[in-house]
Amino acid sequence: MSSNCFTYANYFDLYIKSNAIDKNTLTKWYQWKYVNGYATKQEQQGSVEQCIELLSSQVKTFLLHVYIKRQQYKFFEESKVNSYDKKIVIQVDYSENFEIKQQDEIQSAHWSCKSISIFTAHAWSGTDHYSFALVSDNISHDKYCINKCITYVIKKMQKKSPSLEEILFFSDGAASQFKQRYLIRNLARMSNNFNFLLSWHFFATIHAKGVVDGIGDTVKRFVWQQILTKKEKCEKAVDFVNIAKSKTKVIIIDEITQEDIDKSTSELHSFFSNTASVKNMQKLHSITVLRQDTIECRLYDYSDEKWTVHI
Repeated sequence: MSSNCFTYANYFDLYIKSNAIDKNTLTKWYQWKYVNGYATKQEQQGSVEQCIELLSSQVKTFLLHVYIKRQQYKFFEESKVNSYDKKIVIQVDYSENFEIKQQDEIQSAHWSCKSISIFTAHAWSGTDHYSFALVSDNISHDKYCINKCITYVIKKMQKKSPSLEEILFFSDGAASQFKQRYLIRNLARMSNNFNFLLSWHFFATIHAKGVVDGIGDTVKRFVWQQILTKKEKCEKAVDFVNIAKSKTKVIIIDEITQEDIDKSTSELHSFFSNTASVKNMQKLHSITVLRQDTIECRLYDYSDEKWTVHI
């Protein structure tokens, strides 16, 4: 996993470096680089030896990434299988914002359209499944919006599973939304308030696709199809919710109003003001609440190495 295995330590040298026929031959390759804040695919030129050395420098990081990806996916699948009414699994994500457009709109409307946000979630409780799409005119996706959305989902699941004791949350590692100190501290607060054992598990970078992506696409398709018929007019979140609700009973669809978010802000603003940072937050993939002020961290869920952090 960390390239510390002596049995396979020399595989790269044995199967890549030793097979280079002429290391001085000039060659070209492409490499992604950040230029002025943008990811750019640039052509590089150098000797075969330089190319191999560059590749060799990235192998250890790549292997660790692949290992964590596989371990987190395995834990996710096992958690779903082992879920039941007392212990459920919830995957959450923000769908891409939905742009409010109209059929036969004027050209200038294309460049000044409004957007709405869609928070999606899917819960596994044994053989029972529950899908959520929470729509809002607020597109900030900030910690206050996320708090309201997560609280909504927990309360709904609490009603559907009165004996609920533990929730395992899964999400991608977006630092602006989920993988940040405010969510973790708020998770500890909610664990205390709801008297649940709560934990948050992050998928490896770019490996978080799942049911939640289908939920967002489905409700957006329902609404867009109605807009194209000119029978429905969608101008804000409440319109989106009403149209989507008329098209499906399978997905729990509701609006998160600005008033809801303002209440969340007033409730948590002072609470978040003294939130301490969590060391190596971006490297963590498993966080479990132990107490209201203490969490347990792991690099990945099956890791034997764990440490506690006071938040």
